[in-house]
Amino acid sequence: MRPPGCSGDTAVRTIAVVNRKGGSGKTTTAVSLAAVLAERGLPTLLIDLDPQGSASTWLADARHDRGNDDPITETRDLRSIARKTTVPCLEIVRSSAGLLAAEQARKAELSLGVLRAIERLPANWAFVIIDCPPSLSYLSIGALMAVREVIIPVEAHAIGLTGVAAVVREMGRIQSTLNPGLRNPLIVACRVNRTLHARQVVAELDRTYGWRLARVTIRESIRLAEAEAARLPITASAPDSGACLDYRLLADELLERGELPEPIPRGVSRWRRLFTRSAHVAAAVPSSGLQR
Repeated sequence: MRPPGCSGDTAVRTIAVVNRKGGSGKTTTAVSLAAVLAERGLPTLLIDLDPQGSASTWLADARHDRGNDDPITETRDLRSIARKTTVPCLEIVRSSAGLLAAEQARKAELSLGVLRAIERLPANWAFVIIDCPPSLSYLSIGALMAVREVIIPVEAHAIGLTGVAAVVREMGRIQSTLNPGLRNPLIVACRVNRTLHARQVVAELDRTYGWRLARVTIRESIRLAEAEAARLPITASAPDSGACLDYRLLADELLERGELPEPIPRGVSRWRRLFTRSAHVAAAVPSSGLQR
């Protein structure tokens, strides 16, 4: 049963947030996007599959120290350890240090454990978002086997391009063998600043991946670091900030795309759109003042 006050008429969408490289904005994207969707009344479950547990530290009550290794390595349900957060309609399954040991011991069997644990989830949520480890590990492969959609956040730096390519290649292998229902990824340029280098990286992503690259880009913002330090999502810590607006626009695009693999028309130039969003703040965030 979905939580009171949350929408109950949508099909469950399962999304893995994954990149092979740390510092890409992976956990920030998983947490912030989950919070924005929940803010809209869409019941959302965030599963922290990263043994580092950054999403858990960000959102979960430390007293809820039961991690997710038991449901993955045994037969218990993830639903039984899902915990409410301070955000209505948002629940989280905490990470566990035991995941790292389980991966080293069980290897490929752990991927099947992840698949089965996610398949056992009831339709209590509109979205299930999985924050994967910053690697193409057995945990990440298990998530890619289980979900239908993938978001690949990538830092707007040349060093991040190889990580995206590696994930896209691995997804192709999984689509052809283990999960034919896996959709094409939504690649999201994160930590974008005003430098020429960032502009060139975004342009290269656009040339390489075309419509698979999100129209929305996520700007570099201290507000996101402050949100994590406060252990609050950006929707609560800085709801009027430019970074929060970026994630609201990303949620718009995600909802617009649905699970459809067809290209979405681009419209305005990506770089111009990044720095002219202030004009849309009044419509996106009524009665708010943009803080950068």
